[in-house]
Parts: sequence; structure tokens; C-alpha cells
Amino acid sequence: MGVQQVLLHPSKELKAVLEYICSESNKLHNCAVYYARQVWFKSHRFVSGFDLVKEMGKNCHFSALSSEAAVQTCLSVEESISSFAKL
Repeated sequence: MGVQQVLLHPSKELKAVLEYICSESNKLHNCAVYYARQVWFKSHRFVSGFDLVKEMGKNCHFSALSSEAAVQTCLSVEESISSFAKL
């Protein structure tokens, strides 16, 4: 698969919004990973993506993002967990 780099030159306002969205998504990702690890350590089960969405719905970082972006972030954590489980 080929990849082409596209450089953006956003305005200061757009750059600030993009940095905020990315930082909130990263914080949500970290919270979801932490929750999934705690469930694994305490009950030796892997959480599903929808369990993560349900639990992270109460999180302030989840609320800061659009719902579609927040759900996608949680589902990407579940994807990582399922890859780990297959190992």
C-alpha cells in the first residue's frame, strides 16, 4: 500500500481545534485502555467495544468529542485488545 504525505497549513483557529480534538481522543484512548486493563486484571476477561463505549460514555473526554469520533476511539481500543487476546 502506498502512502502520500499531505501537508496542511491550517489557520490558527483550525489548528487549535484540531489539536484539541486529537488531545481529547488520546486522553479517551488512555482511559479506555486503563479500564480494559483493570477489567482484565480483576476478572480475567476481555471487554467488548460496546462495553467500553457504555463505560466511557460517562467520561468527560468522551463528552468532549463528537459521538462518532468517541465511539471510533473506543472501538479502536477494543480492536487492540482483541489482537492482544489472540496472542
